[in-house]
Amino acid sequence: MNEPFVYKEPEHVIDAILSDLVIYDNPSLLKPEYQQIIAALTPNSDLIKKHFASLSNIRAAWQKVLRYEVYFAEFYPTSHNIPIFEALNHHVNGYLQDMTTLRNKIEVWLGFKNDAKKEFSNKKDIEEFYNAAISKTKEVFDGVAKHRDPHHHKGPRFLDPDILKAETAHFISEAITNPKFPLPLSQAAVPDILSKLQKNKSEAFETAKERWVKTARENNIQATGYLNGLLALARPNLCRLLDIKPSREIFQRGVSR
Repeated sequence: MNEPFVYKEPEHVIDAILSDLVIYDNPSLLKPEYQQIIAALTPNSDLIKKHFASLSNIRAAWQKVLRYEVYFAEFYPTSHNIPIFEALNHHVNGYLQDMTTLRNKIEVWLGFKNDAKKEFSNKKDIEEFYNAAISKTKEVFDGVAKHRDPHHHKGPRFLDPDILKAETAHFISEAITNPKFPLPLSQAAVPDILSKLQKNKSEAFETAKERWVKTARENNIQATGYLNGLLALARPNLCRLLDIKPSREIFQRGVSR
């Protein structure tokens, strides 16, 4: 005997909304009794596809950003051809770009406010909600924007000061061990200097690494919480706009029949 189906809302609102949109776009995925409930509704298929694509982009960008805590903590080459501080710097610049991408994807979705203004009579309230959401999104991502945007437009790459220390120590170490180094070095002093440079490089790398792991962890909490809150507020009006009911209502109704 089959156990009765019990619907459990996904943990994050974006997954709940995307689940809603999937079943309306593909009702054949469901059992016949649930298909009948959806068939009685008249969802806006074009807008469903539009919002599904945009929210899917947001989710993909958000999930990519969440991975950076692991990248900063663990993802380094085993090859000696790429120094670990160089890999960390690569992660940092990728992270700043991907955080900016996430902000942009959210802003693109919020740019759909005209869809809601066409459908709803409370146009002033809709305008105020979307304007406040756009402003809050910029505020949430402002810390990343301060790091990323100026160098993104002007050319020079962003360099973490501790990564720069590690890179400088590495460069000096390679230079003074090069037989073609142009200055007369005291070979007796070289080992001690190399030891200090290696210590400086390791300490600078670890400092930068720990800071970026912490930064990614804190930003993950903030970005995830903000995205959850934003979509929780937007979900009721989104359901009205798309002329759909949340999945939980569909499944609860099916079970009670």
